[in-house]
Amino acid sequence: MAAGVLVISAAYAAGRSGSGGPVWSAAYWLGETVLFVPLVWRLLSRLRLGETEAVVLTLSLAIAIYLIKFFYSPAAFVFPDELEHWQATNGLLASHHLFGGNFLLPVSSTYPGLEEVASALVSVTGMPVFVAGLLVAGLAHLLFITALYIVFREVSGSPRVGVIGCAIYVTNPHYQVFDAIYGYQTLGLAFFGLALVAALRVYRLGSTSRGVAHQVRWWVLAVVLIAATVVTHHVTSYALAAALLLFAAVAAATARTRGSISLAVLAGTCVSFIAGWVALVAPSTVGYLTPALHSLKNGLVGILTAHATPGGTATPAGPVADQLAGYAATALIMTGLPFGWWQIWRTQRRDAWALALGLGAAAYYLLALLRVTTPDGAELAGRGLTFVYIPVSYTLAVAIAGPGMALLHRKRRAGRASWAIRAGQAARISLASVAALTLLFGGIAYGWPPYWERLPGRYVVDGFESGITPEGIAAATWARSTLGPGNRIATDYTNYLLMGSYGDQNPVGNLDELYCSPSWTVGDATLARTQAIRYLLVDLRMSQHRSLSGGYFTDRSTACPAPIPKQYLTKFDTVPGFSRVYDSGNIVIYALPGAYHAP
Repeated sequence: MAAGVLVISAAYAAGRSGSGGPVWSAAYWLGETVLFVPLVWRLLSRLRLGETEAVVLTLSLAIAIYLIKFFYSPAAFVFPDELEHWQATNGLLASHHLFGGNFLLPVSSTYPGLEEVASALVSVTGMPVFVAGLLVAGLAHLLFITALYIVFREVSGSPRVGVIGCAIYVTNPHYQVFDAIYGYQTLGLAFFGLALVAALRVYRLGSTSRGVAHQVRWWVLAVVLIAATVVTHHVTSYALAAALLLFAAVAAATARTRGSISLAVLAGTCVSFIAGWVALVAPSTVGYLTPALHSLKNGLVGILTAHATPGGTATPAGPVADQLAGYAATALIMTGLPFGWWQIWRTQRRDAWALALGLGAAAYYLLALLRVTTPDGAELAGRGLTFVYIPVSYTLAVAIAGPGMALLHRKRRAGRASWAIRAGQAARISLASVAALTLLFGGIAYGWPPYWERLPGRYVVDGFESGITPEGIAAATWARSTLGPGNRIATDYTNYLLMGSYGDQNPVGNLDELYCSPSWTVGDATLARTQAIRYLLVDLRMSQHRSLSGGYFTDRSTACPAPIPKQYLTKFDTVPGFSRVYDSGNIVIYALPGAYHAP
């Protein structure tokens, strides 16, 4: 694993130095292979896998994958979500009050769990927010996979199933980077996983002879972890409520009365916390999630009625190899799940948690359809896979570790480990390694960062983290020190992130109308006045490059030509009352009439 991380970090360094190319892209994939395949070989090649070794393998895998994300940007936050939460943490440290404003992501201020933990660490140690954020995200990443191992291990009764399930889960498209960034979902997932562990213990309290104090401890821990999830991330708390309801329903259906009541109480507690938090603290969540819910509803209706929305993203953007890897991974999972269901039904039909995990895995087929039938289905499916991959991983792990390992165990005990058996085992492991790489490569192809910035260093205008440059950071830092905080400034997407984080401004990133015409009109002036715009930022690189991310502004449905003609971007020099207050060569900031600006 360490060797794989070393090769990947070398590829990243080559990209940052400007020497990245096909050779270093190949080195990146080689590093992923070196990290993952020996683990797969170890899990399937030897009969014995002790508890300690299984735990060490699981934790080592989580740490190695977090290091991949760390080496992508080891000196500063560059991912958009990280910049948003970095700004929120700085605001909390400055004000010492919860629920302050966050211009970049207003809803995050009403879910301050991540910022509370990071700011507490900063206050106690004096370390920079960046370092504290890395530690918090890294520990959350580790806690989540540890919790998954415990759940898989206890439900299956097998350390091998536990670590195989975790190895499958890390091929989830968002696990390697997006679920490891300094973002509120990263910490929310840690609380989510630990809440499942506590719920599993509560469920099994009825079959133990432990005393009342032991039972109370687990109940209290479960409720506290549920509350922590609710105040940290909205969607993760909804997934937790859905999971608890599913486990309770299956337990009731299998006549596990006491356990189903306990899980139903926990699910009701989670739903009550969510409703109370949204009603009293975070009412803005409704408006924030409404567009995504509408897209999800339309996609599901289209699937159920066989009327898919025209224009659905039938293929992921990217090279043909990426598309093929994504399709192959999807087909492999869809083919493998029935074998897992059969194995669960054959050996664990009396275990409500195993049955519920198998049932939850069926949602994968729905997400696969959603991806190809809804215009923004790729994003919706990607977010959903973070949670659906949990039951998928368990179901596939049971399929892998079930009949094949049992047969090998019987033959070896009978003393029949002949060359034919060994050859068959080697062939089986080789096929499993190919399948594992297919899942991993397909997950990376569908995941984050997108293909054009898989190696850092290449500049892409408004291309998420690849659009972050020292020139943009310098402009934002100048705005903070010279203009003061909180100014309304019109800007493109990348500078929207920088002005809202490094610049502490109140940026507006969806006014593409101001940039997409050859002259400044009365309508433009009215729009700027209505939006209370005091400054306007122009990045002339929008006239030199197309945006691979789908648009130049926060509203990706912009009708601006690509690239935007340069005369559209330089027209502000001749608008009466406009004053150029900053010019770095590519980035120009204008003060509109009535705005304060440096003399």
